[in-house]
Amino acid sequence: MSTDKNKSGSWMKGALYLSLGALAAKGLSALYKVPYQNLTGDLGYYVYQQVYPLYGLAFVLGTYGFPVVISGMLTEWKNNAEYLKSGADIFNRMLTLLLCMFLFNGIIGGAFIFFAEEIAVFMGDSSLAGPVRWLGLPFFIIPFLALGRGLYQGEGNMAPAAWSQIGEQITRVIVILIVAFWAMQWGDPYLAGISAGAGALAGAIAGTVLLLFSGWKKRRRTAFFSEIKKFTLPDSWAKDVKKLVISGLFVSVSAMSLVAMQLLDSFTVFRLLISSGAGAEEAAAFKGIYDRGWPLVQLGALVTTAFSYAIVPMLTKAYLDNDRAEVQLLTGQAVKVCLVFGGAAGMGLIVIMGSLNTMLFTNQAGTGTLQVLSVSVLFAALFMTSAALFYSTGKAWYSVLLLLLGLLIKLAGNMATVPVYGIAGAAASTAAAFFIISAVSVILLIREGLLSTFPNKFWVKWGLSLAVMGVFVLLYRLVIDRVTDLQNAGRAVESFTALSSSAAGGLLFLTIIWYVKIFERHEWEALPKISKFLPYK
Repeated sequence: MSTDKNKSGSWMKGALYLSLGALAAKGLSALYKVPYQNLTGDLGYYVYQQVYPLYGLAFVLGTYGFPVVISGMLTEWKNNAEYLKSGADIFNRMLTLLLCMFLFNGIIGGAFIFFAEEIAVFMGDSSLAGPVRWLGLPFFIIPFLALGRGLYQGEGNMAPAAWSQIGEQITRVIVILIVAFWAMQWGDPYLAGISAGAGALAGAIAGTVLLLFSGWKKRRRTAFFSEIKKFTLPDSWAKDVKKLVISGLFVSVSAMSLVAMQLLDSFTVFRLLISSGAGAEEAAAFKGIYDRGWPLVQLGALVTTAFSYAIVPMLTKAYLDNDRAEVQLLTGQAVKVCLVFGGAAGMGLIVIMGSLNTMLFTNQAGTGTLQVLSVSVLFAALFMTSAALFYSTGKAWYSVLLLLLGLLIKLAGNMATVPVYGIAGAAASTAAAFFIISAVSVILLIREGLLSTFPNKFWVKWGLSLAVMGVFVLLYRLVIDRVTDLQNAGRAVESFTALSSSAAGGLLFLTIIWYVKIFERHEWEALPKISKFLPYK
């Protein structure tokens, strides 16, 4: 009995390491774009945001989706007595997956290197060829990163995978900022764009080295090479590869959604701005201003989904146990947490965006557009949460179809609105796409019996809490405006306004939802830390 408890405790500790590693990595991934924009300006930021989403989709699949699937396959093989008796070789199957991932990523990386000019022209800016070409290099490292993390996670040893994620992101961010700083000494924002590929390559190498270092004492190099010499292609290779690709895609849909929308913008917004009469430099600057909003949306969605994702392991167990009541309870809790805190994050960004824009990006250019884009926080978080819930209950294909629908809506929206309304149209298209697919996601959750509808009193409390917080922050900013002439204030004053108003608004919002009991007791007490400061009454 104690052994089982020890194993369970060890697994939970490992899962915590991995979750914290992922959270830290995603947080860094969102935050470093602020100093990058400050270093390179809106034009340099445009260059970076044009090319990085090309790598972002494969990065999510290779370093998140594939490791999860590999760890699951490894666990399945080790726990299958019939499989072990048959003498099938785990090493051969894993090495086959590595070779297939290397081939898959190598083709994509090679395409970026050899067809960089064509890709840049398709984006509408031939000067992007250099940054695109650099992005091809890290693709050749991703397979080793994916396999290493998958192997450790499959063994229940999450710490090396977590440290690999953190080390990779820290290295990537440092190299990106150093290269950008160096390039801007020459005054060349397009040269600074190679930092996306250089940082991704350095980060991937660092993450792989950390994985190798973690296992150096346990694995003998000579034994590894002797096993490679005995390699034979297993009969199950096609089935294994199919499972890796399809399941990896299903696992990654949630994390892919924001990157996919940005990638679509890379191929449409700049070209549409040019076709509507903007000059090349003007269009690039506008696109850079629009891209300011993405790290804010990413960070807001990340914080929101961090609460609801914690429910996923328990939901999976309840679904496998066919405990329908528990499934509905947990799904309802995840969606409610997403609505409450996603709504607060979106509303907060909208009302403080004027000051936040100056605080982070030096001026208020595009504030209205960024406010429109901030609406996406709630709906993006809701879709990402729903995607995780669908995956936990064996219905991940819903998420894939909905993401494709969202991309079609986004494409149609960009084509219709950007020529008329510029970057504000692109922001509105993003918000509309996420709104529609998140609404359909909730409808499907209800239809599948995974979610019960919320009572009317919840919606009243929810709307009231958001409205009171929003009005309070607007009045708070109005008072500061009267005292300091906020319209002409410097960056320091704007920073104080943004930070103090967000803190005051956040505290007020927590107090309101506690007072009106927007959550049930078990839901409130499940929230980390909050219930200790505001006990449920």
